[in-house]
Amino acid sequence: MIKRLLIIVCLLPMFSNAQVCNIDYSQTSPGIYPDTMPSGMVNQFYDEDITFVLPLDTQGFDFTNFHILSISLPVGLSWECNNAASNCDYNPQVNQYGCVNVYGTPLLAGQYNVDVTVIADLTVATGIPTSFSVFMEILPASVSTTNNGFSMAGATGCSPQTVDFTNNNPGLLAYSWDFGNGNTSTAENPVPQIYSTPGDYEVNYEAWSTLDTLEIYTMTNLTIQSMSNYGGGFPSYENADAYYIIYENGAVFSQSGVIADTDPPVSWSTSLVLDPANSYTVEIWESDAGEIGFGADDFMGVAALNLNGCVGCAVGTSVIDYSISYQQILPTPTVVSVDTVHVSGYPTVPTVTWDSIPHTLTSNNFGDSYQWYFNGSPIAGATDTTHIVQNSGYYHLVAINSNGCVSFSDTTLAVFCDSTFVPEIIMNSSGNLIVMNAGNSDIQWFFDGNVLPDDTLDVCVPTVSGDYTVMLTDEYGCSSTSAPQAVTNGLMDLTQLNWQMYPNPAENIVHIQVLESSRVDQFEVVDMLGRVMMKGGEFSGEYQFDVSELNQGSYMVRLISNGQVFTKSLLIHKK
Repeated sequence: MIKRLLIIVCLLPMFSNAQVCNIDYSQTSPGIYPDTMPSGMVNQFYDEDITFVLPLDTQGFDFTNFHILSISLPVGLSWECNNAASNCDYNPQVNQYGCVNVYGTPLLAGQYNVDVTVIADLTVATGIPTSFSVFMEILPASVSTTNNGFSMAGATGCSPQTVDFTNNNPGLLAYSWDFGNGNTSTAENPVPQIYSTPGDYEVNYEAWSTLDTLEIYTMTNLTIQSMSNYGGGFPSYENADAYYIIYENGAVFSQSGVIADTDPPVSWSTSLVLDPANSYTVEIWESDAGEIGFGADDFMGVAALNLNGCVGCAVGTSVIDYSISYQQILPTPTVVSVDTVHVSGYPTVPTVTWDSIPHTLTSNNFGDSYQWYFNGSPIAGATDTTHIVQNSGYYHLVAINSNGCVSFSDTTLAVFCDSTFVPEIIMNSSGNLIVMNAGNSDIQWFFDGNVLPDDTLDVCVPTVSGDYTVMLTDEYGCSSTSAPQAVTNGLMDLTQLNWQMYPNPAENIVHIQVLESSRVDQFEVVDMLGRVMMKGGEFSGEYQFDVSELNQGSYMVRLISNGQVFTKSLLIHKK
C-alpha cells in the first residue's frame, strides 16, 4: 500500500488560479516528497510543490486508479493538481508520478494534522477509501513597525499581545520610554511589554545625546512688612517712602521704584532671573527726596538673598518677604518618536448544539467568519454556523473576527451511522476472503449467520462451504454487514477437532495441544496473502514450533487431519 500521500484541498480560495506544479523525478519509491509540509505564516503568501509516487499493487492486485477525494487544509490555502483535466485521477499503471501546487494566504495559526482521503481502485474492487494524516504548521503573523526612534515586533495582534521593542538609536546618553500600558522605562533596550486589554496604545520615545540642564531661579515679588528708625530720628512730615536695591557680586543688579508716602507693608512684583553661581544681597532704603532739611536717604539694612525665598526675614531695622521660583529646563531630546500598538479582542465564543435526527450541528451567529473542524482539521467549505454531519467524530467551530482573532467552541461528539456503507469482500487466488474497506473498524466474520469467534482479522480462511459475511464496527459503535460471499471447498466442520494453541500472541515458541486420540497429518502457518510460511508433519498430543524467524503480524495456523482442515488465527508480536 502507499505509505503516505498528501494532496491539498481548498478551504478558502484566495486566488482563482494557481501555477501548475513541477514533478521531482529523482524520487523513485512510493511516497510523498517532501514528506513534511514546510511551515507557513499567517498573512504571508504560501507556494509549495509536492511530488507523489504511486504504488503499483497491493497483496498481488494491481492498482488501476487513485482519485484525490478530499483533504483538509488550514484556512486560506488552496491547491491544484497537475491532472485537473481528468478530475485528479491517476492510473499508476500508466504513470506513477503526480504533483500538486499548494498556494494561498493562511489566515489561522496552529499545528494541523491534515487529513487526506484517497479513493483507490484495484483490478478486483473499486471505491476503496484510504485516509492519511500529515503534519503542517502555520506560524502566527509577525507585524513589525519602525520609525526613526524605535521598531516594534508584534505591534498588531490579539490580547494578550507581547510586543518587542528595538532601539534604533543605540549609544546615546539617556532614554525615556512610555509604553502606553502604564509602564515606563529609561533602559536603552527595554524588556518586552504585554498588552492585556484590547485597545490602541500610544508609545512615546525620547533619546538624548546631551544632558546639559539649565536651572533658573526667578524672584517674583518682594514685600517690606515693616521698617523703623528712618527720618534721622525726627518725626517724618510724611509716611515712609520705601525702596530696595539688589546687588549681584557687589554690583547693583536691580533697584525698585519708590513707593511714596506709604507705610509698610508695601510690595513689588518682579521678574528677576538669578544665577545660582553668583551671590546676591538686598538693601532696604527709605527715601528722603523732596523732604527739605532731612538730607540723604535713610539706610534700613542689608542681608544676603536666599535662593529658596524668605518669609519674615530681618534686613536691618526692616522685615521683608520675597519669593523665588525654581525651574529646571532639561536638555532637548535628540530624537522624539511616537507609534501605536493595536490590540484586538476576540469574537464571541460559539456555542455548538448537536441534533442527531437531522444530523446537524448549529451555532449562534454573531457576524464573524466561521470554520468547522472535524477531528482537529478544518472541513473544506464548512464556513456557515450550520453543518450537516456525514462522518462520526469530534467537531468544533472556530470564529474569526475582522482582526484575525479567533475563539473556539467546545468539542462535540457527533455520531453518524452511514446506512449506505457496505463492507466489500474479495477472494484472492489462495481462496482466502479479504475485507477491503475495513479502515480502523473492528472486524467480525460470520459463517451461515453464526459468529466465527477467532476470525477478527481482515483476512478469513474459509474451511467449509457456505455463506461468509463480515461485520465492521467503527469506534463510534456503527455497524455494517457485507453481502454474503458463497464459498465451496468441501472442507468439514471446524468443531470436529478439539485443539488448543498457546501462547497467542506469541514471540517465539508456540504450542499446539490435541487429544491423544486425535492425529494431525500436517500443520501449516499461512500469512495474510495465503503463502505457506512454515510446514510440519504428523503428530498427536502436543506439538511445538518456533516463529521467531517470522515477521511480526497476523497469520493463520492450519491443521489437516483425516482430510479435514482446521484453522486458528495467530498473532506474532516482537518486543
